[in-house]
Amino acid sequence: MKKRGFAVVAAAVAALASGAAVLAATVTVAPGHMDGWAVDNDTCGAATTGSVAFVNGPGTPPAGSGSVQLTVGANGDSYPTVRQSDYNGVKLSALTAFDYSTYVSHAGSGGQAAYIDLYIDNNKDGVRDDILTFEPVYQTSQGAVVPNTWQHWDALHGLWWSDSMGGPPPLFTLSSYVAAQPDASIVNVGGGGVILAAGCGGAAWTNFAGNADKLTIGVGGTDTTYDFEAAAANAGGPTSKGQCKNGGWRNFTDPRFKNQGQCVAFVNHHDGKGNDDAQHGGQGHEQGKGHKK
Repeated sequence: MKKRGFAVVAAAVAALASGAAVLAATVTVAPGHMDGWAVDNDTCGAATTGSVAFVNGPGTPPAGSGSVQLTVGANGDSYPTVRQSDYNGVKLSALTAFDYSTYVSHAGSGGQAAYIDLYIDNNKDGVRDDILTFEPVYQTSQGAVVPNTWQHWDALHGLWWSDSMGGPPPLFTLSSYVAAQPDASIVNVGGGGVILAAGCGGAAWTNFAGNADKLTIGVGGTDTTYDFEAAAANAGGPTSKGQCKNGGWRNFTDPRFKNQGQCVAFVNHHDGKGNDDAQHGGQGHEQGKGHKK
């Protein structure tokens, strides 16, 4: 239901190190707080008529109150995407979770929903060798795409197709692809190797409009859930150490933190009145000196 033909430039970046601990974190993704995601309103043919927006709703999203909206427009070859760059070099065999939810407000003639593309390097040379695509329309065992409702899709155990095989079809599981290509790894191209997308399929995608939310990627048992929102949460800083743990430090926008320890340090030193002791030389407030009574 989708065709290729767009040109992109490959870029090799250092691989993401994956840990073995079973952990889970939810990261808010919103304008000004993209956390590795980038918008790329591409096309597979004529000039794009697509768009990408971070919106409230529709309905009751599976995480938070918003989602990312992908609109194709009159040119069904438009390819509106959001791309994640943090998984460059991660082997497909290391994936332990991969699922997301979609909402379709206008399906076009193909009965489509927002899909996932993975850019793949099969021989560890940092160059894209393949594109793997998970489309909800082919997941008959998980149910049909239903308009105007949120639906969950298990991509890790679902059916994919390959650009290098000329698909679709054939359809296959990620595990069977790994059996044939044991070195298969995600590679960053044009902004990222993990892609939420719509369009790039001609008339079947004309005037499609849909949303995606709560994308979870697990690597070696460590799960990260991306919650797409119209606005970043937690501006103003954390008020407890618990808000910094399990990846919570990544959700703060004002101030931003580089790691959990920096977030915890903010809580330890903040006096709760909008003043940080670090701004006063670590000695607390001076009394009766330079302050109005």
